[in-house]
Amino acid sequence: MGRTMMLFLDPKVRQHKKSQKQIEGTFLLVKNRVIADDEISDYCNDCFEPLSYHEEYDACYCEPCNAWREEACTDPTCEYCDLRPKRPLT
Repeated sequence: MGRTMMLFLDPKVRQHKKSQKQIEGTFLLVKNRVIADDEISDYCNDCFEPLSYHEEYDACYCEPCNAWREEACTDPTCEYCDLRPKRPLT
């Protein structure tokens, strides 16, 4: 902890060190994509692809996994969860 690690996503940026701006924080590097720790909830836990939102069922899902990423509620009168299919993409 307390050490700084520099990540260069574009090799040309190394040549122009004056144009660098430093960003501090915790990041996850997956599939050549840098994800900030506060944005991880916007990505699938299994494949790390961005989540999509289904307006009809008011829930987030992952298209590549074809799986809901939000649990259905337990309210039997909920107009969204009661009619929600097992998979978002049928």
